[in-house]
Amino acid sequence: MEAQWCPVAIDHARHPRHHGPLTKFNSRCRITGPCGDTMEFWLLVEGRRIVDASFTTDGCGCSLASGSVTATLAIGKTIAEAFAMEQRTVLTVLGGLPKADEHCALLAVTTLQAACRVYSESQSSSATGADADESA
Repeated sequence: MEAQWCPVAIDHARHPRHHGPLTKFNSRCRITGPCGDTMEFWLLVEGRRIVDASFTTDGCGCSLASGSVTATLAIGKTIAEAFAMEQRTVLTVLGGLPKADEHCALLAVTTLQAACRVYSESQSSSATGADADESA
């Protein structure tokens, strides 16, 4: 299967960045995708900018790689910039994934976007922290 993977995707699957829950965060969201994989994102936002992000997944190597890249790309972005991230951006950074596994990048981006939405909603209601569980 690795023959269909580019070296960047293999590296992120074997050595995921920003993997594991944050101890300090102000937004969290977990989504279970149609394939049954679950991904969870934690965000630490200061001044509308994501200063730290992390993820976990119970999915395959493609899910690990997608979560790793998505978290890496999110750090330093504003909530609006992170919310605008697209599946194709993650796939491009990874150098592509096998066609049957491209949905993993969508799950990662969708979970990040949901965590951004949870954060924005918590700020609207003046909550100090927020988390949510959703199904895709």
